[in-house]
Amino acid sequence: MKKFFILSILALTVLTSCDRTVDLAIDNPTKFELEITVDTLRVMVPPKDVVWVEMGPGEHQLTLENDSIIKFNFQESVYMINASQSEYLVSTEYYGTHPYENPMYPGMKNPLSKEVTFLGFPLEGEYEVITDVINKVTWDYGPRESLPEMIEMDASDSYDTLKKVYDPREFMDMLQSAYDTYEE
Repeated sequence: MKKFFILSILALTVLTSCDRTVDLAIDNPTKFELEITVDTLRVMVPPKDVVWVEMGPGEHQLTLENDSIIKFNFQESVYMINASQSEYLVSTEYYGTHPYENPMYPGMKNPLSKEVTFLGFPLEGEYEVITDVINKVTWDYGPRESLPEMIEMDASDSYDTLKKVYDPREFMDMLQSAYDTYEE
């Protein structure tokens, strides 16, 4: 009976460990097709598109177009691969009453705010600039995904946040749209 119990636990461990996968979102914000090799799998990523690759956790090798080789131990469930080595902007978007813009406390500074430079533009706010090739996904909306205009919140909450990643073209389009709206 003890032998059966140990074998059952061993079988359960093997089965549950096999179910775990790692998803790679290989993003290409450029206007040119991009090639990357994941281990031995050659992946062509169309311009302004994302190609998903599923693999098991553990060490894998990425080979970029410039023949750079990156070995990485993938343990999280989702990563964004920045094969073009572009700059991306991660922005925290507030829905509801922003806790640091309370009229009862004028001049209250957001402790999470910092100054960053993105595409040569100085920005101050809850931003982060991504330039690494391998990035663990910690955001809610990726490049070229639209943020919702409204979200559902619990009645007890005064605000909620979503994190959004902007690629360079998307950011420039957003600036142009804001400028066009301002001029009208």
